[in-house]
This record gives sequence, structure tokens and C-alpha cells, in this order.
Amino acid sequence: MWGKQGASIALGLLLAAAAWAGPTEDFASGRSAYQTGDVNTAISLLRKSADQGHAPAQVLLAQILDQSEQNEEAVKYFRLAADQGNADGFFGLGAMYASGEGVARDLGAARGWMVKAADAGNVQAVQTVAMAYMSGGLAVSESERGSPAALQWIEKAAALDSLPAIDRLAVAYRKGDFALPVDVKKAEEYEARARKLRNVTITTKPGKKAAKPNG
Repeated sequence: MWGKQGASIALGLLLAAAAWAGPTEDFASGRSAYQTGDVNTAISLLRKSADQGHAPAQVLLAQILDQSEQNEEAVKYFRLAADQGNADGFFGLGAMYASGEGVARDLGAARGWMVKAADAGNVQAVQTVAMAYMSGGLAVSESERGSPAALQWIEKAAALDSLPAIDRLAVAYRKGDFALPVDVKKAEEYEARARKLRNVTITTKPGKKAAKPNG
């Protein structure tokens, strides 16, 4: 067992480690605190990291603030992450513009940020942009919905196993939409792929919640 002196030394070392923790360590500790439900500690640690320019901390802090309806500050941290080229920062900022939370609603700006997020590798952004071209969200006009750009985004989403995108391509090849040649075989391939994915979803993800729409 340690004596009082040993305990004092150990406490001093812990305090020193905390004092010298960098933004990466603060982010890891903040994320861990958030995952265990200690939101106040998470916010404190993440803010410390975020204010030192750590983009992942900025994004997670912004997401927590958004959930807490502290929308203007959420926009601030999403924008800081976006300024560093962070894909999740682009996506978060786009979602805020789409919903008009913490910033004036601007669907054109939302689409622009979503496209940046998608181009930077954010999978949810690819699916969101593709869905906009299918449903007319994010200020996508009726003429744009049948454009080559629409087809490109839907194909990108389908490549990521987006069921709505796969279904849309099956219909497109049956009807010749997007100036595609009618190709029943291709349509059947997409339909078979959709059935397979639906079976996987039913058997492996029975309790999965639907993603929150982004405008």
C-alpha cells in the first residue's frame, strides 16, 4: 500500500497529466465522457480541444450543441471544422442551413455544403444529395431531377448501397429515364440487388432507427 507521500505524488502526476493533455487527448476523453452519458464533462473537454483547432472535436461538440438546441454555437463549430476542410463539418453546416437552425434557412447553400461534404468522402452527404435529386429537396428544380447530374448522384448513392437510389435506377432502366436506353436486364439486376439488401436489413438490423431527414 502507498503511504500518504506516495498518494500525494500519484495525485500530482494525474493533475500534471491533465494539465498537459493536448487537444487530441481532450477530444478522446470528451468523446468517452459523451458515450457514457456525462454530457457536461464532454462539452467542457470537447470545447477545450475544439478551441485549439481540433476539427473532430469541433464537429462532435457542434453535434451535441445542436441536440441541445444551442444552434448558433453549433453553427460556429461546424463552420470552424468546415474551414479546415473537414467532411463532417461540411455536412453539419449543410444540415444547419437546410433546417434553418442557428442560421437563416438557405437550401441552395445547404446543397453547396452537402456537395462539398460528399466530395470529401461523407457517405451520408452523398445519400442526401442523391435523395434531393430524387425528391426535389435542397432546392433541386424539376428540370434538374432528370439531368445527367441527377443520374451521377443517384449512381454514387447506389454504389454505397442506398436502397432508394438502387430502386430509382431500376425504374430508370425500365422506363429509359435520364436518357438511358431501356435495359430490362439491367433493371432486373438492380431489383435483385435491392431485394438482397432488404433481406440483409431485415435479418441483421431489426431495431435500427431511420436517419433524421436533413431538409
